[in-house]
Amino acid sequence: MAVDTITFDRHHGGAEGGGLIDFSVSINPLGPPPGLLEAYHRAAAVITVYPEPYAASLTAAIARHLGVVPQNVLAANGSTQLFYLIARVLRPSRPAVVIPTFSEIANSLLSMSITPTPIALRRERGFQFDLSDIFAALDKGADALFFGRPNSPTGSHLELAAVSAIVQRCARSGCWCVIDEAFIELTDDQCSAIALISEYERLIVVRSMTKLYAIPGLRLGYLVAAQSVAARLARALEPWSVSGPAAAVGIECLAQPRSWSDQVRQSLRCERQYVEQELRKIAAIEVFPSACNFILFAVRIESRPLTEHLGEHGMVVRDLAALPGAGPGLYRIGIRSRTDNDRLIRTLADFT
Repeated sequence: MAVDTITFDRHHGGAEGGGLIDFSVSINPLGPPPGLLEAYHRAAAVITVYPEPYAASLTAAIARHLGVVPQNVLAANGSTQLFYLIARVLRPSRPAVVIPTFSEIANSLLSMSITPTPIALRRERGFQFDLSDIFAALDKGADALFFGRPNSPTGSHLELAAVSAIVQRCARSGCWCVIDEAFIELTDDQCSAIALISEYERLIVVRSMTKLYAIPGLRLGYLVAAQSVAARLARALEPWSVSGPAAAVGIECLAQPRSWSDQVRQSLRCERQYVEQELRKIAAIEVFPSACNFILFAVRIESRPLTEHLGEHGMVVRDLAALPGAGPGLYRIGIRSRTDNDRLIRTLADFT
């Protein structure tokens, strides 16, 4: 289905009320790493003290973790704040957004009265990226390109070589390239586009600490860009955007050994493969390939709303009916424990 315009959408995951098994969010189901609650409580004990205005200690820790300098990094109150900052500062006149994707990317542009052009991933191609569509948008004069890597909710993931080709084309046409890498730490491919920052001034990579470290309540994210670009964005960022407890927890997250994140990825990969395999046994469900800790699927025939059926069984999933580029019958589920996943699979089989 062709998509001509992108509309404002504020539907997000997250179950309202207790007692529901929440498959609508896509964070690490194993929970935060050891020591995070202790770090939070230590920081909360000194909430009478102002935090650093621009989270200098956290910024330095992020830079060390990534192998860049602090001047390349800007920390903020979640990746969402950064997308709105980018839209406010860059003010592109002809942005293009690969959809379906995280709705706040387009929302940030729309809030500035900027109408983005959609580059729609096609269902018949399994919602995988088509570089020819992206290059066509650049040839038509796009001055900013936004896409997710891996992309949510589709799970499609561009290899770094393909990203490099896109960034090069953007550079030649004077187009900003903004990449949402919120989920990259939960994929097997750890080759971040951050490796290209030193070569391309118009590349901005946005990251979230919510997903891997399971801390959505603290709102913590950062971007990496050329020093001149990061400085330009920093001048427009409100001071004290990162609270003291959030900064302390972020530093603790980055101090975790690589073995912890490796174990998380291995566990989620095995569980995702299991869920994909079981869902494909259900004739009425179409499963799309995913490189991440969530799965996009379609219900071919719905005699009644799937969300209603799942709600009766104490579960909630991400309904993508209103998400630009998705539509009715498409759903995303986050990977959870084997017990929860089996319960969902049985309930889906009963529905169809």
